[in-house]
Amino acid sequence: MLLNILILTISAWIILVVNYKFIQPALKNRQRFKLYKLRDELSILAMKGILDEHSESYLTLIGIQNSAISVSSSFKVTDYLRFLLHLQRDKSLKKKLLSTMDNLSKSDNAEYCRIAKDSFDVMHTLMYRDTRILRYALFPVLVLLSSLLVLVRCTVPKEQINRKKHIIKEIDDNLDGFSNEFGKGCVA
Repeated sequence: MLLNILILTISAWIILVVNYKFIQPALKNRQRFKLYKLRDELSILAMKGILDEHSESYLTLIGIQNSAISVSSSFKVTDYLRFLLHLQRDKSLKKKLLSTMDNLSKSDNAEYCRIAKDSFDVMHTLMYRDTRILRYALFPVLVLLSSLLVLVRCTVPKEQINRKKHIIKEIDDNLDGFSNEFGKGCVA
């Protein structure tokens, strides 16, 4: 029995290591290679003269693609999520993205629109893969703990809570009195 548990534990550990070291990076690389392909397609459109390679829309999109490729190369969830958080919070970049979206909606170039859409789809897929553990494991645990905390808070008698509030109020009044009393003797 002990030998079976040991073998099961070692097997589970090997599976986790193989998944973490080889399978997950290979799956992430598949998405990264899609970003490389989309970036190259966008560059080809600029080389053919279909897109102005000095336009803000082109530079914004190619810059975001390059950043996503660079950040996802480390295979660290935190690096990629930090990049996405920067995308979300940077107001000037957000303005440029909105301008790019506006230009895309006015554009009659279906290839350019497809490349932009696919780029953000791939980045979304990468984020979805990176946050799967957070969403399916950590978030339910946090919800369960929050629910238990609410349940415990609801079952604590209100009398005890009021008594503790009264004690805190007394301490607050005492501290306020002390600070006022000691403040009288000081010359400003």
